[in-house]
Amino acid sequence: MSSNTSQQTRLIVVSVVVIAAIMMIAVIPFITDSTLNPIISGQLARIEKFTAEGNPNAPLLTLTTWLVSFFFPLWTTLSFVGGFVLLAVAKPLYEGKTWARGAALLALAMPSMGGAYMLVPWMNFVGSVQGGFPPALITMAIGLIPYFAILLADTGDWLQKGVDFAVFLMLGVTAAENFANGHAAFRVLYGHPLRPLFAENISVLWLSWPALWIAWILLTIAIYQLGVRRESGIYLTLISGGVTLVASAATQTVRTATYDYLYGALMGLVLVGLMLLPLVKQRLLEAYAPDGEPIQEGVLRPEAA
Repeated sequence: MSSNTSQQTRLIVVSVVVIAAIMMIAVIPFITDSTLNPIISGQLARIEKFTAEGNPNAPLLTLTTWLVSFFFPLWTTLSFVGGFVLLAVAKPLYEGKTWARGAALLALAMPSMGGAYMLVPWMNFVGSVQGGFPPALITMAIGLIPYFAILLADTGDWLQKGVDFAVFLMLGVTAAENFANGHAAFRVLYGHPLRPLFAENISVLWLSWPALWIAWILLTIAIYQLGVRRESGIYLTLISGGVTLVASAATQTVRTATYDYLYGALMGLVLVGLMLLPLVKQRLLEAYAPDGEPIQEGVLRPEAA
């Protein structure tokens, strides 16, 4: 969203952003608090059941309670802080400042990615037993709705909107997938019964979990960098996409119980492919008008006045 976007559209989008900010501060912490104990209780029950049955997967679940009890509050705190970021940048965002666009997208990525991560433990340890609506979907929606509202509110033709939607969707989804897959690799590697030795059949995990988490961090930074139309965002995405592709593909060869790492590898491949397309790079680094012509940021066109 730039200064070339109409005042009415900017007002609507900023209003949605402010509502999201308030919910990130005052609602999401309570959502997380309501899910922590049910999930951890479900994990403890699963561990107890597997142990009684002599299930070899029991040791691999030992770290789940501690990881959830650490990362759920961490992601919620990032969303909480992001809410204050959104309130602080609301005015410059309305004014069409490019830096505020990047800051708002980054802040809104926190509940979007955090909610995606928190969804899986709920489904595995609560939803599969008790059913019910996953609260993490609310957390995700609080971030995703204004995230895409900012992107689609930009003055630009449908090609521009399509490029922004595809790229920023893949940035967020791949970052969330990398965090979740890195989390799972860490859990399996350090929860393995052979520890402190590294089991030969999963030794790739000592490389893949930090690689995937580094790629997650780089992709998160790229959301801001591309949000402010910096070329460095292209290179950050290329680097992290390549790391995601190779690390995920290597991990899938030894972690065949699910296809999560295959999905991660495909996401990395898509990101690399997008960043290599000249049209995509051009559209990410320049602002465009509805007629498809490049426009100079900060110079109001008649229809935006």
